Amino acid sequence: MKIYAWRNRPPLSELLNLIQTQPKPLHLVVCLPDKRRPEWPLPNHAAADLCRLKTALIEAQACLQFNSINYLPNVLPDVHFWLAPPECADRLHEHFGTHPLCWQTEALPQRPAATLKPWLRPSENRHTRPERVLVIGAGIAGASTARLLAEHGIAVCVLEAGEIAAAASGNRQGLLYAKISPHNTEQTELLLTGYGYTRRLLQQSLPQAKSWGGGGVLHLNYNEAERRRNQALGGQSHHAHLYRSVSAAEAADLAGFPRQTAFSDGLYWPQGVWLNPPAWIHSLLDHPLIKVYPNTPLTAVSRQNNMWHAATPTGHFSAGHIIYCTGAASPISPEANVAALPFRQIRGQTGVANATPFSQQLRCALSAEGYISPSWQGRHCYGATFILNSSDSRWLEQDEAANRATLAALNPELAADLFAHHPPAAAEGHAAVRCDSPDHLPTVGPIADAAALQTAYAKLALDKNYRLDTPCPYLPNAYINTAHGTRGLTTAPICAAALVAEILNLPNPLSQRLRTALHPNRHLIRAIIKGQR
Repeated sequence: MKIYAWRNRPPLSELLNLIQTQPKPLHLVVCLPDKRRPEWPLPNHAAADLCRLKTALIEAQACLQFNSINYLPNVLPDVHFWLAPPECADRLHEHFGTHPLCWQTEALPQRPAATLKPWLRPSENRHTRPERVLVIGAGIAGASTARLLAEHGIAVCVLEAGEIAAAASGNRQGLLYAKISPHNTEQTELLLTGYGYTRRLLQQSLPQAKSWGGGGVLHLNYNEAERRRNQALGGQSHHAHLYRSVSAAEAADLAGFPRQTAFSDGLYWPQGVWLNPPAWIHSLLDHPLIKVYPNTPLTAVSRQNNMWHAATPTGHFSAGHIIYCTGAASPISPEANVAALPFRQIRGQTGVANATPFSQQLRCALSAEGYISPSWQGRHCYGATFILNSSDSRWLEQDEAANRATLAALNPELAADLFAHHPPAAAEGHAAVRCDSPDHLPTVGPIADAAALQTAYAKLALDKNYRLDTPCPYLPNAYINTAHGTRGLTTAPICAAALVAEILNLPNPLSQRLRTALHPNRHLIRAIIKGQR
């Protein structure tokens, strides 16, 4: 694997020459000198190959962000671009590790790598390439993880306790955008990185757009705190192509309604989309190296003869590696070390209503405390409730009433028109339980032996700064990608890419800061420091 790097934007002709002459896969790293999207000028009478490369780069850069590195996979087949903004151009080692960079310009000086705590260091034996992998869960996290493994030539067995994409990933229409802070927090970095990655992946995996739609996402200011947050974001001119402030009149225009319709000002995400998650999940799982077993819940998990063995009511499955993508089922996993992680359950319910002549004018998704998507197949999806610490996945009348009230606050005229033709007696929708972490960040990475970890780092209960260098007691070849909460469409695919990169020793799309923030051991170490088991 060759990795070529430039400290500034190279000419397209130089890129094309490498693409045409070097073996694949090919990784091309471009360090951006400032917070502007790079332009790729063409010479007069440019050849068709140059024009195709420029077009592909422009399309891939539509969701470029400047909080962290941008991973643009398969801009051309097996040609992957990495665009590094100024703040992270001197930390490329976080993404490429021991893979040498072949600089095509004077090398950009790199800062020394930070020293990791022992419970965050990867296992020395982690790069055993799997022949077969067990993925537990067929939601967006499981499907994204399985697909990437299969694309690297690895056979994947996906075990799903229920139907494919029937739980938290089973909503009829979800929204892809990023509700972020104006500050560069770990969550903001993850959401911006994941937003662009998912948007590009969606375009590649479902190019016909039969089950997703553009038009953008319009996030309206529903209180003063939200207005201040969105105004601060709107002032970030370097991200004007990602999101911009709009007035109430502009919001009505974007939504496709007359200006006298009740609207507030807000933040517009022009590349935001709505999509049908089940259709995308089925598309991701459609690969000859992936076998999916629905209605196959785990009853026991064991490790014998260097293999993971999964027992189910319908049979036994085995593989050298196992990856848990089990969503809200994680707290009751038969694997004790997964069950030890402190997940929270969040109940959510959405509603579905038939479109009317008035509602069919809606051109983009609307979001505030709740949301509504444009009409798809003659119906709208709206919601959603957010009830902490509830495992109830039944459809409930009181949640439907709450969703109707939320939509009425979002847009009174639209809600009145929809519900005049769709009374509560005709209500229907989808209810499920989402999995979340106490710090609202996903849990992604290798799984440790929880009891052995507590013994190894017990002195942190006396002094959280106690110096320890004991290697982390990881379970062999066991990983997790879960707890994406309400943001799974944005975060699960990029986390799958990071996890597969760790397993296969590939360049990693997430910074070390994010990998630390998402590491499963953070929960266990916090518990030790607090004196909890």
